[in-house]
Amino acid sequence: MIRSAELQAFYDATRHALAASNAGYAARALADRIFTALEDPADQASFPPQQLPVCQYLGPALNLARGQGGPIEALADALCGVAPRLIWARRPFAHDVDPAFQAGHANAVVVGEDGLEIRHDIWIGISLLAPQTHYPDHRHPPEEIYSVLSPGEWKQNDGPWHSPGIGEVVHNPPNIIHGMRSKSMPLLAVWYLWTG
Repeated sequence: MIRSAELQAFYDATRHALAASNAGYAARALADRIFTALEDPADQASFPPQQLPVCQYLGPALNLARGQGGPIEALADALCGVAPRLIWARRPFAHDVDPAFQAGHANAVVVGEDGLEIRHDIWIGISLLAPQTHYPDHRHPPEEIYSVLSPGEWKQNDGPWHSPGIGEVVHNPPNIIHGMRSKSMPLLAVWYLWTG
């Protein structure tokens, strides 16, 4: 299998950004598992790209990331390399929750069943929130990491909201209730799920 240069650059940049963060042992172990699996390319897909109105905030969020320099700037640049091919979509069942959330968020899958690389062991994607948008609390069995590319707040279970900071990592153990929200600026994060 041959992987596109843009996709490989995105993987390399995400790996370097995670390595440069203050991620704890559990998050680093998950990242190692994910990136070891990615050493073997899978089938590549080509779907018609799709954007949503909220994607107007992608450029400003990427500029916030670029302002950090170093690995986060490199990740923002690599994300720009794959962005023209992405399918941005709303979270399933978004119409059942707050209309502001429905209009103010988008997700794109880079790796996974509907991604640019078709895999069943890993999902990597991107979440984008317009300013003043709350991504509702949810849970899922796969363990998850977020790489934070712009300001935002996260919480787990009944814990307090916290701002990890651009370039840092949020680690969600399996089945933990978690949510995120943007404040005055758009929130942009890359997420990684191990489903193998």
